[in-house]
Amino acid sequence: MNSSEIINEDFIELNVRARSKEDALREVAKVAFHAGRVKDIASYHNGLLEREDTSTTGFGGGIAIPHAKINDVLKPSVFVVKLEEPVEWNAMDDKPVQLLIALAVPTEQEGTQHLKLLAKLSENLMEEDFTDSLLFAKTEQEIYTVIKNIFE
Repeated sequence: MNSSEIINEDFIELNVRARSKEDALREVAKVAFHAGRVKDIASYHNGLLEREDTSTTGFGGGIAIPHAKINDVLKPSVFVVKLEEPVEWNAMDDKPVQLLIALAVPTEQEGTQHLKLLAKLSENLMEEDFTDSLLFAKTEQEIYTVIKNIFE
């Protein structure tokens, strides 16, 4: 699967207002729905919340990688939401989160595509250059370029 099938600039939203983790995840679900990648906002939002209940997706350094594997996902996708202000996330480093890199994967692809996307993201999130590029990006195009490059 090529990177333009997984992410494009329509999957990225900047300066999003959220007062809590739940609000932030709702915003991710809205982006996914408006991008035509999930059938139902509530279903994807609930999937994200259920995953979060299992263990935190707060990766550290102000970044979270929420994800859900549900039937209502039409195509594997990566969405990015950059919050106007960081929110409490219960992240691994106990710091609030400002950047969400969310995955949506159809249930039938949970073992393959889901793991590949998550592994690629996690691997790159350990690189300071990668995380800095995302955190300091000012436009959807900048974020798109950084993320697209890891899936090529």
